[in-house]
Amino acid sequence: MVTTEIAALSILCVQLAVIAVIDMQRLVIPDLCNILLAMTGLAAHWFLGSFDVVWTLTGILVFAGTFALVRTVHFHARGQIGLGLGDVKMAGAAACWITVGSFPLFLAASSLGALAFALLMLPFWKKDARLKRVPFGPFLAAGLLLTWVFEMNSISILTV
Repeated sequence: MVTTEIAALSILCVQLAVIAVIDMQRLVIPDLCNILLAMTGLAAHWFLGSFDVVWTLTGILVFAGTFALVRTVHFHARGQIGLGLGDVKMAGAAACWITVGSFPLFLAASSLGALAFALLMLPFWKKDARLKRVPFGPFLAAGLLLTWVFEMNSISILTV
């Protein structure tokens, strides 16, 4: 079982690193990356014996739905896109790796990481701070990794 978890963690790390690098360079998360992230998450749960179609679909709806709602509200409030569609799709793909019960941790880790980055960069951005675009993919990646590791450790502790 432990080797399956290590293999899943390795696959997840590679995918998240690729997503983070692409998003930092191009400010986009390709659909293919999100599809592969979702598929490997489903496969990981299958091999770990924790796959549940109802909870996975619920998670996808909650994760992607929340991010889509934030995207829509921000657009109507500010008149500009603040959260990319790739980020919304990545949130949905993240739900294939972690449970809906971990959504608050995923959301907090991702959002607080991005906020901390923006606050640290503020002195360097000077007057153009409102015009800066921050890629959210690296922070979603960090939040997903942190949450998945937390879940795996919690499950391991509970089953011992």
